[in-house]
Amino acid sequence: MFASLAKAVGNFFDGTLRGVVLRSIGLTLLLFVLLFVGFEFALAHLPTLGATWVNHLIELLAPILFILMAGFFGAPVAAIFGAFFLDRVANAVEARAYPEEQTAQGTRPSTAISAGARLGVLALAINLGLLLLDAEIVPPVPEIVGIFANAWLLGREYFELAALRHMSRVAAENLRRRNGWTVFAAGAIISLISSIPVLDLLAPLFGAAFMVHLYQRLERQERAE
Repeated sequence: MFASLAKAVGNFFDGTLRGVVLRSIGLTLLLFVLLFVGFEFALAHLPTLGATWVNHLIELLAPILFILMAGFFGAPVAAIFGAFFLDRVANAVEARAYPEEQTAQGTRPSTAISAGARLGVLALAINLGLLLLDAEIVPPVPEIVGIFANAWLLGREYFELAALRHMSRVAAENLRRRNGWTVFAAGAIISLISSIPVLDLLAPLFGAAFMVHLYQRLERQERAE
């Protein structure tokens, strides 16, 4: 796993992902700008809540609240963008690192869209549940649980999307199950990066590249056995 991790990190410095990185960061920033504009618009049209000082307090706390929300939605955004950009990342990584491999058929657009939507909804549901749990359990227990939950979800979905470029869904699921702990550990690394401000912008691309390398290594190992 660590060899695949090192290769994925290296792809950000060897020019392999330069174009995809710029597009992804641009779209992610655009998404958060639109969210911020919507947030400010909602505040500007907020009715007076009992007293004017309440509205002023909300306006003062709004930037902090938005930053917290941006961190909270890090994993769902990473999940969705990872599915949409995986084919571009995988094509770039495989062309550079695995040119001898047969050209992958790629992920069908319908599969990428449905997988991205499903992954985003599941990640959002998990994080909302953990947010409610946070009010009942002393920190940092919910945060730790969140990392593990997102590790399972991101690891499973990212790995299967990488494998689906080369094999059927059943074969991809079976390969993941046979290497469950390795895929889970890789998902934990993606989950941690998704929770760090600024780095979360690169988390979808890193996760996609990481899982492409991991899939290639695990599939080759099983072929050799």
